[in-house]
Amino acid sequence: MSMPTIQVELPNFEYVIARLSKGNKLPYTESAIREAAQLIQSTWVEYASGVNVSFSGGTFRVGIQTGDYVRSIQNGLRFPDSMTGEIFTSSKHGESIETGQEARDMKPKLLTSSRVKVGKNGKKYLTVPFRHGAPGSANNAMPGRIYEQARKLSFSRITSTLPTRTYDWGGRIKESNTGQVSRAGNHPGAGSTWKSGKHQGMVKMNKDGHTQYMTFRRLSENSPAKSWMRPAIKPKPIRDAVIENTQDQINDMILEGFQADLAAAGLGGD
Repeated sequence: MSMPTIQVELPNFEYVIARLSKGNKLPYTESAIREAAQLIQSTWVEYASGVNVSFSGGTFRVGIQTGDYVRSIQNGLRFPDSMTGEIFTSSKHGESIETGQEARDMKPKLLTSSRVKVGKNGKKYLTVPFRHGAPGSANNAMPGRIYEQARKLSFSRITSTLPTRTYDWGGRIKESNTGQVSRAGNHPGAGSTWKSGKHQGMVKMNKDGHTQYMTFRRLSENSPAKSWMRPAIKPKPIRDAVIENTQDQINDMILEGFQADLAAAGLGGD
């Protein structure tokens, strides 16, 4: 994965260096480059955290944030030399955001999970949890009317993890037709129909102050074809947006630093 890089190119740069006294550097320019790199880093972290991003006349938002992605950017700052700053990420999630993802069937991969069990009929099955966010959140936000029901539910709690996970179930949203549609049309999941609404069976987990709203769905070898298709995800040019939205400010910062170095060396204009 390529990395956004600040490259300093100044007019008559070699001529100016030659005019400076031997061994003298460009401390103001170097300081400006470090500040510019930090600006790119902080902007990238902000974009990766789910804010609305303006880019080339449009907007987009990173829908699924991960701590791994953000931490990799926070740790991804280096200076190969005094005149170059590099900001990068090693996160696979970051790469998938940039390149997008094709539609794919999640069923084969999920059935290789270490949490897969075998039923009495000899078929593999897996219970898959889905987290739902409050209205307005970037992650799988639920409608306001569903949220009003969910927040009034009594808590469900995990009571044991060994030998298998057990729960003390509280309240549930018993009926919800939200999102219960026949998946018709020209797309990878066409032809399948959801058996229940997206929010049906939702529970409220954990303690007050750290609440999660969850639904659980059963996947098995007998699940209908296309029922676990993930739709294609369009690329989001987050790195290009960072560069586009900081370039003017970065140019001004570096130019000011360079002019300060010229003035300190007695080479600046009137």
